Amino acid sequence: MADLYRRAQEHQVVPEFELFDLGHVEGLRRLLGEFGPPFGGTVHADFVTGVPGGMPGTTAALAAGVQALPPEVTSWSATGIGRAHLPVMAAALSMGGHLRVGMEDNLMYGRGRPVTGNVELVERAARLATEVQRPPLSTAEARELLGVRERSPA
Repeated sequence: MADLYRRAQEHQVVPEFELFDLGHVEGLRRLLGEFGPPFGGTVHADFVTGVPGGMPGTTAALAAGVQALPPEVTSWSATGIGRAHLPVMAAALSMGGHLRVGMEDNLMYGRGRPVTGNVELVERAARLATEVQRPPLSTAEARELLGVRERSPA
Protein backbone atom coordinates (compact mmCIF):
# COMPACT_ATOMS: atom_id res chain seq x y z
CA MET A 1 0.00 0.00 0.00
CA ALA A 2 2.83 2.38 0.85
CA ASP A 3 4.53 1.74 -2.50
CA LEU A 4 1.30 2.29 -4.41
CA TYR A 5 0.65 5.53 -2.49
CA ARG A 6 4.16 6.88 -3.20
CA ARG A 7 3.78 6.00 -6.88
CA ALA A 8 0.46 7.87 -7.00
CA GLN A 9 2.18 10.92 -5.51
CA GLU A 10 5.02 10.69 -8.04
CA HIS A 11 2.63 10.34 -11.00
CA GLN A 12 0.33 13.13 -9.77
CA VAL A 13 -2.63 10.82 -9.29
CA VAL A 14 -5.36 12.02 -6.95
CA PRO A 15 -6.48 8.91 -5.03
CA GLU A 16 -9.77 8.08 -3.41
CA PHE A 17 -9.35 6.13 -0.19
CA GLU A 18 -12.01 3.41 0.12
CA LEU A 19 -12.69 2.52 3.74
CA PHE A 20 -14.52 -0.74 4.44
CA ASP A 21 -13.95 -0.82 8.21
CA LEU A 22 -12.52 1.25 11.05
CA GLY A 23 -9.14 -0.46 10.61
CA HIS A 24 -8.93 1.12 7.17
CA VAL A 25 -9.48 4.55 8.76
CA GLU A 26 -6.48 3.94 11.02
CA GLY A 27 -4.47 2.72 8.03
CA LEU A 28 -5.27 5.98 6.23
CA ARG A 29 -4.12 7.96 9.27
CA ARG A 30 -0.81 6.09 9.29
CA LEU A 31 -0.30 6.47 5.54
CA LEU A 32 -0.86 10.23 5.66
CA GLY A 33 1.34 10.58 8.74
CA GLU A 34 4.23 8.72 7.15
CA PHE A 35 4.07 10.00 3.56
CA GLY A 36 2.14 13.26 3.74
CA PRO A 37 -0.82 14.33 1.63
CA PRO A 38 -1.49 12.99 -1.84
CA PHE A 39 -0.85 14.99 -4.97
CA GLY A 40 -3.03 18.09 -4.98
CA GLY A 41 -3.32 18.16 -1.18
CA THR A 42 -6.92 16.98 -0.93
CA VAL A 43 -7.81 13.75 0.85
CA HIS A 44 -11.11 12.17 -0.16
CA ALA A 45 -12.32 9.09 1.72
CA ASP A 46 -15.22 6.89 0.67
CA PHE A 47 -16.94 4.64 3.20
CA VAL A 48 -18.23 1.42 1.66
CA THR A 49 -20.65 -0.09 4.17
CA GLY A 50 -22.72 -3.24 4.26
CA VAL A 51 -20.04 -5.52 2.80
CA PRO A 52 -19.79 -8.84 4.68
CA GLY A 53 -16.87 -8.62 7.09
CA GLY A 54 -16.75 -4.82 6.97
CA MET A 55 -18.61 -1.90 8.54
CA PRO A 56 -22.33 -2.49 8.82
CA GLY A 57 -24.52 -0.27 6.68
CA THR A 58 -25.91 1.71 9.60
CA THR A 59 -25.98 5.34 10.64
CA ALA A 60 -24.12 4.46 13.84
CA ALA A 61 -21.28 2.73 11.98
CA LEU A 62 -20.98 5.58 9.49
CA ALA A 63 -20.94 8.15 12.31
CA ALA A 64 -18.16 6.21 14.08
CA GLY A 65 -16.14 6.14 10.87
CA VAL A 66 -16.59 9.85 10.22
CA GLN A 67 -15.61 10.70 13.80
CA ALA A 68 -12.44 8.61 13.43
CA LEU A 69 -11.27 10.30 10.21
CA PRO A 70 -7.87 11.98 10.44
CA PRO A 71 -7.92 15.80 10.25
CA GLU A 72 -6.21 15.73 6.84
CA VAL A 73 -9.39 14.39 5.22
CA THR A 74 -10.93 17.22 3.21
CA SER A 75 -14.06 15.43 1.99
CA TRP A 76 -15.80 12.09 2.35
CA SER A 77 -18.59 10.11 0.79
CA ALA A 78 -20.44 6.91 1.58
CA THR A 79 -22.36 4.10 0.01
CA GLY A 80 -24.39 1.29 1.46
CA ILE A 81 -24.35 -2.02 -0.34
CA GLY A 82 -27.74 -3.59 -1.02
CA ARG A 83 -30.41 -2.81 1.58
CA ALA A 84 -28.09 -0.35 3.32
CA HIS A 85 -28.09 1.90 0.25
CA LEU A 86 -30.89 4.31 1.18
CA PRO A 87 -30.24 4.55 4.95
CA VAL A 88 -26.53 5.23 4.38
CA MET A 89 -27.34 7.74 1.64
CA ALA A 90 -29.61 9.68 3.99
CA ALA A 91 -27.11 9.47 6.85
CA ALA A 92 -24.21 10.67 4.70
CA LEU A 93 -26.16 13.67 3.44
CA SER A 94 -27.32 14.58 6.95
CA MET A 95 -23.72 14.40 8.27
CA GLY A 96 -22.28 16.62 5.54
CA GLY A 97 -20.84 13.87 3.37
CA HIS A 98 -21.18 13.11 -0.29
CA LEU A 99 -22.58 10.06 -2.06
CA ARG A 100 -21.30 7.18 -4.12
CA VAL A 101 -23.98 5.48 -6.20
CA GLY A 102 -24.01 2.98 -9.02
CA MET A 103 -24.69 -0.54 -10.12
CA GLU A 104 -21.29 -1.62 -8.80
CA ASP A 105 -22.88 -1.41 -5.35
CA ASN A 106 -26.58 -1.99 -5.97
CA LEU A 107 -28.43 -4.01 -8.56
CA MET A 108 -31.87 -3.48 -7.03
CA TYR A 109 -33.69 -0.15 -7.06
CA GLY A 110 -36.10 -1.40 -4.43
CA ARG A 111 -37.62 -4.62 -3.20
CA GLY A 112 -38.25 -6.84 -6.20
CA ARG A 113 -37.29 -4.16 -8.74
CA PRO A 114 -33.94 -4.43 -10.52
CA VAL A 115 -32.00 -1.34 -11.53
CA THR A 116 -32.27 -0.62 -15.24
CA GLY A 117 -29.13 1.54 -15.33
CA ASN A 118 -26.86 3.78 -13.33
CA VAL A 119 -28.82 6.85 -14.36
CA GLU A 120 -31.82 5.96 -12.20
CA LEU A 121 -29.59 5.54 -9.12
CA VAL A 122 -27.87 8.86 -9.81
CA GLU A 123 -31.20 10.61 -10.39
CA ARG A 124 -32.61 9.27 -7.09
CA ALA A 125 -29.49 10.40 -5.22
CA ALA A 126 -29.72 13.84 -6.84
CA ARG A 127 -33.41 14.15 -5.87
CA LEU A 128 -32.72 13.17 -2.26
CA ALA A 129 -29.73 15.50 -2.04
CA THR A 130 -31.80 18.37 -3.41
CA GLU A 131 -34.65 17.62 -0.98
CA VAL A 132 -32.30 17.83 2.02
CA GLN A 133 -30.81 21.05 0.63
CA ARG A 134 -27.49 19.48 -0.38
CA PRO A 135 -27.84 19.80 -4.17
CA PRO A 136 -25.47 17.87 -6.43
CA LEU A 137 -22.20 19.48 -7.41
CA SER A 138 -21.42 20.34 -11.00
CA THR A 139 -18.54 18.51 -12.65
CA ALA A 140 -16.31 21.56 -12.15
CA GLU A 141 -17.29 21.80 -8.46
CA ALA A 142 -16.61 18.10 -7.94
CA ARG A 143 -13.19 18.41 -9.60
CA GLU A 144 -12.36 21.35 -7.33
CA LEU A 145 -13.54 19.52 -4.20
CA LEU A 146 -11.44 16.47 -5.06
CA GLY A 147 -8.42 18.40 -6.32
CA VAL A 148 -8.59 16.77 -9.74
CA ARG A 149 -7.21 18.87 -12.54
CA GLU A 150 -7.88 18.65 -16.24
CA ARG A 151 -5.27 16.58 -18.03
CA SER A 152 -4.41 16.64 -21.67
CA PRO A 153 -4.58 13.28 -23.45
CA ALA A 154 -1.32 11.33 -23.25
